[in-house]
Amino acid sequence: MTVDVDPRWWDDASVGGQPMREVLAARDVRSVFGFLRQRGFSRSRIAALTGLSETRVRQIWQGRQQVTTYEVLERIAVGLKIPRGLLGLAYLDPTTVDDRDGAPPAGHPPLGLGWRASLRDTVEAVSDLWRADVERRSVLHQSVWLAAAAAVPARDWLLDRLDDHLAAPGARTITHDDVQVIWTMCQAFTDADHRLGGGHARLALSQYVSAAVLPMLRGGYDEAVGRELMAGAARLCDLGGFMAFDSGLHGLGQRYYIQALRLAQAAHHRGLGAHILADMSMQAQHLGDAAEAAALATAGCHTAVTTGSKATVARCEAMLARALALASDRPGCEQAMGRADTALERIRPDDEPAWTGFFTRDQLDTEFAYAAADLGRLDLVRRTAPAVIAASGQMERRKVLLSATLARACLPEAHGAHSPGCDVEQACAVLTDVAPLMVTVTTERGRQAIGTVQQQLRPYATLPAVRHLTELFGSME
Repeated sequence: MTVDVDPRWWDDASVGGQPMREVLAARDVRSVFGFLRQRGFSRSRIAALTGLSETRVRQIWQGRQQVTTYEVLERIAVGLKIPRGLLGLAYLDPTTVDDRDGAPPAGHPPLGLGWRASLRDTVEAVSDLWRADVERRSVLHQSVWLAAAAAVPARDWLLDRLDDHLAAPGARTITHDDVQVIWTMCQAFTDADHRLGGGHARLALSQYVSAAVLPMLRGGYDEAVGRELMAGAARLCDLGGFMAFDSGLHGLGQRYYIQALRLAQAAHHRGLGAHILADMSMQAQHLGDAAEAAALATAGCHTAVTTGSKATVARCEAMLARALALASDRPGCEQAMGRADTALERIRPDDEPAWTGFFTRDQLDTEFAYAAADLGRLDLVRRTAPAVIAASGQMERRKVLLSATLARACLPEAHGAHSPGCDVEQACAVLTDVAPLMVTVTTERGRQAIGTVQQQLRPYATLPAVRHLTELFGSME
């Protein structure tokens, strides 16, 4: 007999002598799961109700992982029939508040979601955003991604309303050498993100920006240094956005991206702006909004062709292809992939900016595989993904995400039990190979992707390969 949730529990029950309402107000999900286990709920049942993987349910129940993201709390509230207000989700609109008391600053858009007209106001908005992140303000970390929030910034970017004068007075004079240090740190944080995921260095990035970069933004500089400084700050905001997105903090990531785009505009840096738009498109695609992903990628493509960077063109076209694949537009996807491939063939590495260095043939083939998966062309995924995974070297997050895509392409239920390539054992082997990386790679996207495959393997739970995989992931918790 399947155990069902009784909504009355959340009003009347207690946990260890503590009223359930207090447990929920503290967002003590571990105690909630323990309460359900005492009432006969298995880990698999809790996982099915909440949409989490069994591994993650076990980690939460054992106190090895905490639930802090708005998105996951929403899924738990819906799946377990918990009134949203008891988890603090109904009494606060995280898209319209900035301060700890819940009040938006008078005359300003919500923190990070709008563009300020003047550069100085923009610097203050960026500073407020980074400080709020360092202070781990719950409203900011619980904020949700909004498709509409990117529309005005993308429009203003395309209108190309440039800041004419960036020179500024200040007690401390900022030099070209100061800005070069920023770019050195950008590369270090980029390498850490590519290898180990967004959660690995996110806090260190926030602390570095707050301690070292924000004072520079308030310093004095001439026009040339000012543009270099704004470009460096834009790249750091872009990295902050990507790390937050990869960590499951989607609303926070979107705010960083919007401010990154504004700073790139101030810097007159079209290439960096196109790169940021591609990152924004990737987030929209990940969240399932094909129309917004395509709009952002298209804005990136229009920008990229004016920059001379073929790698930027290739990446923006690849993001457009993925958005069109998500929308089931196979002809449009294939045309965009063709343009990306042509641009990639024309890359001259010495002419490309540092942040495009990762976009090689292997990365383009990775994007091809993701698009193919969304189009249901799983044979293409199985042909292309293994070689890219083998060649990924220290790009460990790529290995995790692409391995999950390849494993899904091997599952029989994905495309019919008698199709060539249907092999549960092969899917298990792919995940077994990548399992050790999950100890060090801190990517919420990767955990979700692996968890999805594990759920799809449940019908084969009695097979030795599936049992071994379950034990392997369980032993790594």
